[in-house]
Amino acid sequence: MLGEDETVRRVLRCRNVHPNPETRYLVDRAQLFEAFKASKDFDRELAAIYHSHPRSPAYPSATDRAEAYWPEAAYVLVSLRAEPPEMFAYRITDGDATDIPIVES
Repeated sequence: MLGEDETVRRVLRCRNVHPNPETRYLVDRAQLFEAFKASKDFDRELAAIYHSHPRSPAYPSATDRAEAYWPEAAYVLVSLRAEPPEMFAYRITDGDATDIPIVES
């Protein structure tokens, strides 16, 4: 998710290329690079990273917290275990997850 400050302006969707996509995610780096390169919003910064949890709550797992390499970005998690899906955002710093509000405008 690209934007400025904490406002998302563009969502770039990328494939999950992890061998176990039901429980882990790994963004296709070549696709991510191409998405940034082709984006008309190339000057925007990384505002958030999102992924789904097919069977678990929309809360950062231990793996999510350990692999949160961009502390300046929000982490948006969508749980697909219920209908409608649940969506929450977090700031992850040094392995600690703090809720942050999602505001639509």
